[in-house]
Amino acid sequence: MKIESNRKITIAASDGIELVGHYYERKKNAPCIIFIHGLWSNCYTNGVPIYRITEENGWNLLLVSLRAHGESGGNVSTLGVLEKYDCRDWVNWVVSEYGEQTPIFLMGISMGGAVTLMSSDLGLPESVCGIIDDAGFTSLLEMIKANSKEKIHHKILSDLFTQFANVGTKIWGGFDLKEANACVAVSKTSVPVLIIHGDKDKQAPVSMAYKIYDSCKSERELYIVSGSEHTDCYRSNPEKYESIVSEFLKKHIPTN
Repeated sequence: MKIESNRKITIAASDGIELVGHYYERKKNAPCIIFIHGLWSNCYTNGVPIYRITEENGWNLLLVSLRAHGESGGNVSTLGVLEKYDCRDWVNWVVSEYGEQTPIFLMGISMGGAVTLMSSDLGLPESVCGIIDDAGFTSLLEMIKANSKEKIHHKILSDLFTQFANVGTKIWGGFDLKEANACVAVSKTSVPVLIIHGDKDKQAPVSMAYKIYDSCKSERELYIVSGSEHTDCYRSNPEKYESIVSEFLKKHIPTN
């Protein structure tokens, strides 16, 4: 990603944690895409595809750092439990800064994708026109279960491991992973959703993409990339990826 003039934004999350993002303004009153990176990654590495897409189309871009990542504050990642509210806080910042007439889109990859989906039923402003999820999971509990099954090869032990994982986050992290479920959220949303997923994804199995798609009650699209592993859909076919994402965004930008 090349260096481009941007504005550093700092907001306070609902629980007081300082969140940091960088705003790239290409054109006043243009749509704004809020991008959220994956767990233990960063917005600059994960955000290359949407950076290129927004730059080419003259759209504005807000790259944000998850809590406990990058420039943002916090010592604990709650794996979607609080991050979904942080996502809504970023939406509210765009609305307060640029007005309700500015079209807003949410996009995330891996946990960032799951977070955008989890935020979809939080009463987002009507100016949120669409959500793009790349390689997101249904819930972290289901992902832990799926990954432990592959390693443990025993259903009962896998179920116990998943339960212990949630107990651990409650005791040491102070949060309940059951509160972060993308399928539950999209079953209540009216925001259009684009789901992108690789059919060789071992971390978040492609079955999760189908489950999210089937749960979603709003207008939705599904793009499965053959042979692609976790978060590798863009590298598998950059031109096709950019086309799918661009067309979804253009389709849902209000014309009036």
